Amino acid sequence: MKVLVLGGCNPLGKRVVGNLRQLGYPVLADAGPQLPAALHGAEVLIDVREPPEVHTADALEGWARACRQLNAAIAAAAVAHHIALSALGVQRLQGSGYYQAIALREQLVLAGNTPCTVLRAAPLYESLAQLAHDSVADTVLAIPVAPVQPVAAEDLAMLVADAALAQPLAGCMDVAGPQKMAMAEWVQQYLRLQGDPRMVLGDADVPYRGALLDDGCLVPVGPARLGRTTLAAWVCKSRAM
Repeated sequence: MKVLVLGGCNPLGKRVVGNLRQLGYPVLADAGPQLPAALHGAEVLIDVREPPEVHTADALEGWARACRQLNAAIAAAAVAHHIALSALGVQRLQGSGYYQAIALREQLVLAGNTPCTVLRAAPLYESLAQLAHDSVADTVLAIPVAPVQPVAAEDLAMLVADAALAQPLAGCMDVAGPQKMAMAEWVQQYLRLQGDPRMVLGDADVPYRGALLDDGCLVPVGPARLGRTTLAAWVCKSRAM
C-alpha cells in the first residue's frame, strides 16, 4: 500500500510518515508541483497540512481552489482513501480565519468523490504549550477558560496512521487526549511541571486562534478516539529528549 502524506515535513506529518514506514509501508512525504506523478499508484492520501492564513475572501477562495484541485487529482489517480485532518469545534468557531480554512477543507473532502475519513482533532499539547512560550515576558498569562481535551502530537500521529490502515469512514471522527480540563488550568499545570513560577489568569474574553471559545467547542461531542499520553508524561518525555 503506497501512501502519500501532504504536510509530511511538518512535525506531525513526520511522525505519521515514521509510523507508517516502521510498519513497512512505502510512504512519500509531500509532492509539490509533482503531485500528479506522486499520486500514481497511491492507495491512500493523508493531508495533515496546516491551512494558510486566510484573512480575506480572496485568500479563502484561493485555498478552496487548491482543495478542489487536490480532490480532482486524487479522483483522477483513483486513490482509494483520502484522510484529512480537521479540528474539534470547526463548525462553531467560524469567527477565526484558521477555523474557516479548516472547515472549508473538511467540507470539500466530504463532498469529494473519493472515499474519505476526516479526523477532527483536539488542540495539540505542543500548541497549548506554545501559548506559554509566546508570553515568556509576562508574569501573569491570560488564557481562555473553556474546557479542552488536548492530545499529544505523537498520539495523534498514531491515530492518523491507524486511520490509513482502516476502511474509510465516509464521515468524521473526533480525536482527543485522555484529560479534560479548562485551558487555563492546563497551561497552569504545564507551567508547574516545568518549574515555571508564572501564574495563569482564566479569561473567557481571550481568543484562541482568533476565536472566542464556548464551553463545548474543544471537547469531543460523541464517540472519539483518545490518545493515552497524559500531560505529566508528555512533559517528562519532552525533558528527556
